[in-house]
Amino acid sequence: MKQFITFLSLAILLVSCNDFENQKADSTKEIERNEVVFKNISKEWQFTFPKAKPEAEKELLEWNNWQQFKSELEQKPKTSILAFQMKIKNVTIKSDSLSLTVPEPFNTPQVRSRLVTLSTKINSLNTYMHLQLIPQKQVSQLIKEVNGEIKGFYIQLDEILIKKAIPREIGEEEMIRAFDTTRFATQKFSESNLKNEQKEP
Repeated sequence: MKQFITFLSLAILLVSCNDFENQKADSTKEIERNEVVFKNISKEWQFTFPKAKPEAEKELLEWNNWQQFKSELEQKPKTSILAFQMKIKNVTIKSDSLSLTVPEPFNTPQVRSRLVTLSTKINSLNTYMHLQLIPQKQVSQLIKEVNGEIKGFYIQLDEILIKKAIPREIGEEEMIRAFDTTRFATQKFSESNLKNEQKEP
């Protein structure tokens, strides 16, 4: 009986040791894999902000939300995958409000649309970075796409400035004003007719 108990104890001990060794090996593999992923993502993690025209740069410098977003994205994590995960989470929070706070000179549907698309790409990057097995190809592709959206945003600002700089032809201002007045009068007339129709029994 004593021999059986001794044998059983040794068997349990061996199984426990094997489990511990397997867990240790798995843990070592995960650490090594994370180090490789960290190095690869570190190489790819480059975000470029083009040089804006002076008129646009002035607005961008005064746009607090943009400056916080830009500053956060330009700071590359240097320690671990966890640092990258925390970084992209912070960037995601800051990108969500960009389309809602655009400075007046650039507050157009096209600019807001660009910023919404940029925010969507960053949210996707955040999702991939928080997966247990980070898909490096998708992360690399999204970093390129985010850079593309940033570049597109700056191009959109330039287009607005170019259009503003084009001199209007003689009489164009009056024609636009007359068109706006006519449109406003038509709208008022339609609203008035609608109210009268609603009053009639």
